[in-house]
Amino acid sequence: MAYGDNLISAEEMIMTAFTNIERAEVEKNNKLLKTWRATLESIRSNAKNGENLGVNLYSHSRIIDLKNGILLVEADHPAWIQTLRIYQKYIITGLKRGVPDVKISSLAFRLRGTNVELHSQINEEKIRSEMEERIQKEEKAIQEFDEKNRTVSSDSVTNEEKSSPNKEIPENLKKILDRLKTDILTDNK
Repeated sequence: MAYGDNLISAEEMIMTAFTNIERAEVEKNNKLLKTWRATLESIRSNAKNGENLGVNLYSHSRIIDLKNGILLVEADHPAWIQTLRIYQKYIITGLKRGVPDVKISSLAFRLRGTNVELHSQINEEKIRSEMEERIQKEEKAIQEFDEKNRTVSSDSVTNEEKSSPNKEIPENLKKILDRLKTDILTDNK
């Protein structure tokens, strides 16, 4: 077998790579990207020089991912992320109007160079179930601790204290209480 027999054309490679991608999905993503650009570029600055803030926002940010209605946006500086946060409601409204078939409820941001990703719902459910399991274990441990302390505290009460709930009051305290009682009951002014 000759070396050239295993070669395939670039066209065949591209066709093989893109056969699984649906055309409608590609068109929807392209429409989202165009709407992203148009929405950002429609943001105007209040500066006297008439600077178009939106053009700068677009050039310093890009869409990374969309999962569960959360659009992950990457920016190359924290100041651009802060500016995008300021206009977040405006941006979401523009995207909903431009691409109504794509559900976008909020924006998440990451700084360029970091690897922050949106987690899938499966991971969230797994984490939630692990947390619930952990909470149940901790609640069970607390209950066992409370029950153990109740039995220890009831054992520490002596038999004498159990048998005589009305302990005798010292004589001098009795006299003071009797005087107080008399003063309260009689109106001595």
